[in-house]
Parts: sequence; C-alpha cells; structure tokens
Amino acid sequence: MFSRLITVALLALGFAPPAGAAEPVSFTREVIPILTKAGCNSGTCHGTPTGKNGFQLSLRGYDTALDIHTLTRGMGGRRIDRIAPNRSLILQKGTARAPHEGGRRLDPDGDLYRLLRDWIAQGAPDDRDRAPRPTSIAVTPAQTVLDAPASAVKLKVVAVFPDGSKRDVTHLTRFTVNDELAAHIGADGTVTRSMPGEVVVSAEYMGLMTPAVILFRDPNPNFRWPNPPVWNYVDEHVFAKLKVLQIEPAALCTDEEFSRRAYLDAVGRLPTPDEVRAFLADKNPTKRAKLIDALLARPEFADWWALKWSDRLGVNQRFVGKIGAVKYHQWVRGAMAANVPEDKFSRTILTAAGANYANPPAGFFRRLRNPELRAEEVAQLFMGARMQCAKCHNHPGENWTQDDYYGVAAFFARVQYRDGPFFVGIYDKEETVLAKRDGTLLHPRTGLVVQPKFPGGAVANVTPDVDTRAAFADWLTAPSNPYFARAAANRIWFHLLGRGVVEPVDDHRSTNPPSVPALLDALTADLVKSGFDRKHLIRTVMNSRVYQSSGRKNATNGDDVKYFSRYVPRRLGAEALLDAVCDATGVPESFKGFPAGTRTVQLPDGEFPYPFLRVFGRPPRASACECERDTDTTLHMALMLQGGNFLQGKLVAPTGRVAALTASKMTDREAVEEMFLLTLSRRPTAAETEKTLGFLAKAEQRPRQQRFEDVMHVLLNHPEFLFQH
Repeated sequence: MFSRLITVALLALGFAPPAGAAEPVSFTREVIPILTKAGCNSGTCHGTPTGKNGFQLSLRGYDTALDIHTLTRGMGGRRIDRIAPNRSLILQKGTARAPHEGGRRLDPDGDLYRLLRDWIAQGAPDDRDRAPRPTSIAVTPAQTVLDAPASAVKLKVVAVFPDGSKRDVTHLTRFTVNDELAAHIGADGTVTRSMPGEVVVSAEYMGLMTPAVILFRDPNPNFRWPNPPVWNYVDEHVFAKLKVLQIEPAALCTDEEFSRRAYLDAVGRLPTPDEVRAFLADKNPTKRAKLIDALLARPEFADWWALKWSDRLGVNQRFVGKIGAVKYHQWVRGAMAANVPEDKFSRTILTAAGANYANPPAGFFRRLRNPELRAEEVAQLFMGARMQCAKCHNHPGENWTQDDYYGVAAFFARVQYRDGPFFVGIYDKEETVLAKRDGTLLHPRTGLVVQPKFPGGAVANVTPDVDTRAAFADWLTAPSNPYFARAAANRIWFHLLGRGVVEPVDDHRSTNPPSVPALLDALTADLVKSGFDRKHLIRTVMNSRVYQSSGRKNATNGDDVKYFSRYVPRRLGAEALLDAVCDATGVPESFKGFPAGTRTVQLPDGEFPYPFLRVFGRPPRASACECERDTDTTLHMALMLQGGNFLQGKLVAPTGRVAALTASKMTDREAVEEMFLLTLSRRPTAAETEKTLGFLAKAEQRPRQQRFEDVMHVLLNHPEFLFQH
C-alpha cells in the first residue's frame, strides 16, 4: 500500500512513477464502474434524481464531477475514511455491515471491495482530467450457439482506449440479460441456460454498451432442413437464421390468402369477389408478382401509406389547424402517389418553413414547441432512436450521452413561430414557422451554450447564414448514415409483416439487436441502392417466399413470433376494419364535411370524432411512436360488432349487399359463396357450405333477408375477417 501512496503522490506532483510501482486505482475507470456494477448508481437506488437517504450519485456515472464531490465531500467527507478505509461508510453499507436498505452489494473478500478500499486508502484521488475514456468495448463471444448438454458460456469484455491500448474489464462490467426466464448471468460474465432459446446479454462499461447473442439449442437429430425455394435475398437471410434455429418455415400460403393479404397490406382494402375470382382463375405462374405490381400502381396505395405517415407526422387539427390538417394530408398523399424517395420526403419535412397552410410540411414543427421535443421526435421518427432518456442523463440502455441529446436539440434551437396569416379560432389557426439565424440552447448540466453536434460524432460546422436543420438533414439522409436508411427499411418491413426486424420498430439500439441482423443489413443496402425507393422495397418484400408464407403452424414454428418462420396474424387497424365492413355490407360511411364516397383511410384529420375509430384504437397522432396505435382486442370492440346498432344498421340497410343478395336470382348456395367472398375473401369449404345451407333451411320460416343477415353477421365477426393473416 505504501508504494501505491507514493505513486499517487508522484502523479499529483506531475512526476512519473518509479518503475515497478503499483498502479493507482482509477476513479474514472474503476471506481465509477464498480458503483455501476454493484447497482449503487442505478435508477432505483442512489442514481435517482434526488438520490436515496441523502446520498445522490449520477445515473450510471454520467456526471463524474457530482460523483467525486458526493463521495469525498458529501456529509462532511464521512462517506470515506482515508485513515481506516475499511471503516468507510460506503464500504460498511455496501457490505451490509451497517444497516443498508439496498442490502449487500459488495463481497468483503471480493475484487470490487478491494479496489474500492484501495482507492480510499490511496487518498481517493481524482483522475478525471488524465484518465482517458475508452472509445469502444467488445464482448467475446459476440454470437454463439450452445447445444445441450452445454449450458454455460463465460463472456469477456475488452475496452479499447484512444491510444490503441486494450484492457480486460470483465470484472468491472455490468451485465444484464433480456430474458431472465431463458438464462441468467453471473457477476463474472458467465451466462447459464435455464431453457432453450436465444438471449441477448448487454455488457456495460463506462457508459458504453454492446450485446452478445447466445442461442441455447436442444439439437434435434431428426430435424431436416426442407430446402424451401429462395425467391430473393429476403428468403436467403431469413432461411439461414431459421436453419440455425432448427425451425422449419411454414408452407406457402394459398392464392386466396395471398390475394387478401396483398390487398390489405398494399392498399388497405379487401379485394372484391370478382377480383378474387379473377385471381384464382388466372393460371399464369407469375400472377402474384403481377398482382403486386398492379396494387402498387393503384391510387389507393397513396391513401393507405399516407395514413401510416400521417399517424406519425401529427396530421391533426389540434396541432396544425382544421385547414392545415387537410392540406398537410394532401401533401403527404401526393408524396406517396408520386413515390417521392424516403430521403427527399424526410428532408423536405425537416427543413420546412413558412406558413403551414401554404407550405403544409411546416406543420410538422407546430406540435414540437421546444428544441428538446423536436430532437426526440426527429430521432425516433427518422433514426429509430429513442433518445428521451438522455435528456436528464446518459441513456441507461444505449450509448447515447446527454451531450448527444442536446447536440441534436441544438440543430432545432432556431425554430420560432409567428401567428397567421390565416386565423379564425383555436382549431382553425395558421402558423408561420421561421428558421431564424439566431437562437441558442443551454446545457442544463454545464450552463454553456450547446453547439449543434451530430449524434456520436463531431460538432457541426454551420455558419450563421445556414439553416442548422438543413445541416442535420444533409447528415441524416446521406446514404452512408448509419441510422436513417436502417430505420426506414425496418419500418417498411414492420408495416408488411406486423413486426420489425428490430422490435419495437422505433427502438434501435445496440442492446436491442435485430432478430435477423443479415436481413436488416440487406434491406437497408437495397433501399439505399434503389435511391430510397419506397415502392421498390415494398415490392421486394411482398415478392419474397417469407412474406407469402402461410400463417399455419408446423411442428417446429408454433412458438415463433420474431423470426418470420410463418405469417403471424394481427388485427386490422381501425380505419381498414371500418372500410372492410363498409365494403362487405355495401353501405359506406357518411363523414360530415367530406364528399360522399370518402373512405375512412382517406380522412385527413386524426381528430375526426368517430366512435368506431376510437374504440378500435385509432392513434391520437400526438407522438412519433408507432406504439400509439392500439392493436389489442377489448370487450368494447366485441360489443360494438356483436350487439350494437352499428353493424345491424348496415346489415338491414335497403341499399346494402344483403338486400341485393335477397332480391337476386342467386340460389342459396351461390349467395353463401358470395357472402364468404365479400367478407373472408375466399370461397367456403364444402363443410362450411353445407353447414350454412343447413342453417338457412332450418330457419326457412323466417324471411330470406333475415337469414342472410344472420350469416353475414357471423362472418363479419369471424377471426378471418377481423384479422390480417
């Protein structure tokens, strides 16, 4: 210990330590990581904004100035005892030798206790100004497969420093596992299996994080890869993953299933009975690809994909005014119809200025009234990054720092507003968005003016005459940007398959890796290569064998919901479901203030009051998060479809399809087929036909229309109607 004290003293005086002298314990590189690993500075302990029991640390050590002051000067310096280190309050409580609400966090015979004690014994030196921070950390193995009976693997974490040196920091690394039912991890980095499955272990050291993906597999000696046909790179990458997982992909979906799925995913509506019949009768082996091309060329494509973007862009009269919502929606729809590339579309939004009725994309900024909110929404929408947690401290689940957060916010600090020119009332008010040459943002921790800084990169060199938003948009939409194209590709996949390769779709981070990494890499590269062509990527995905897989389970894929071995059913969204009910019954909705024939997906204003849409989860369009759209099923939904006046009114309408079928010359058998095609987009099976005809015959004393109403009512409540499958 005496040699360590000499070393510390020499360093403090600026002298080099003698050869062979013991290396002092580093506050920055060892003490702070120890507190993080032990959980002392976690959000549930002393890392809360107000601390615990008078002891406050910065969350996961993001503010080392606060931490050194708290440890060495807080409570009059009573937390550490340089003369008798073992009597230090932090060690007494950490080992539970003194009452401690957090229990025992340190082993008195362990290395972490020893390092912390030695640091105190050395005089608790502060090396923040001379201890370089690592540039990266790496975990090995980063990806591995363990076949039973093997049940454990030990991870190693190495930190890389600016001078190129490397240090094993496994003992100082905080480990977490994403599925504690599948595996648990020890403090030394040993991951032990609890059940078969793939787990992600996050390794954290000095605010840097990196994942390790471990597959615990029960090898099946009888498993034989069925060699399904590979139609494009989507299949190549998904099948490669499934082969490792020993999951057999589902069979190909039927033509009826494909037709319905393609219509709903591409244009948001059901095929008509005649369209289904024509597709089934077509013997051309390329008919599925032809149908995809035809759907992408239809005007309804623009309506459907404009709805998806309008949800995330705040197209709502509460934010942009009544007229603004209409004009904003028209602009978004026009961009979808013209297939404006993703990068150009996004750049236009990010740099929009002027009166939002005259220049609708300027409405994007009307909801975002301060630089911080603009940074959060832009990052989540266009980068797939949830940076909100970095507002108050470094992100606890990602490599984003608080400086990154305010660096992005500084790009949007010059946005200001002016009323008008059009103004009628609070919900019919135009606003002008101005990109001023001045406007600064102060860092809440340092109090200094924040310079615009690219996330994880350099400070932007922006002259006063340049809109800082344009500089950010140039960086963001560059083909080499690591976030934009990846987030855009993942979002398109999400809208077609119901789940992102990264899930949640807008939560890209190193500790939430994609389920099939090679697939997302390929989708991203393809989107960039195509010039950010939205339709190109949609067409590619829809033409894949993976997209056209059946939803029926086999012996190996019944539990899979994340690797795309089968098509997982999902409930139709509120707008698509209402339009489907209208199409099936032949009774359109009448929306006050809109022309007759307006479809639900064409409504421009997310604030439009309509009970059905509210009950079935239409999003409020108040944030960029896809999580706003509610896809759960509720009792209220069932009551509205099964016992309410809404559906009954459409079934008994004299101008509806049931009335037309009743008055037609169709036989009951032909009418049953028509009703199945109208609702389920397929012909009934022989058993379904006979059962339905039996019901109609048994109730023949009742009027024919009432019997047909009952059949349609059952079909409109059938899972095949309510779900995309």
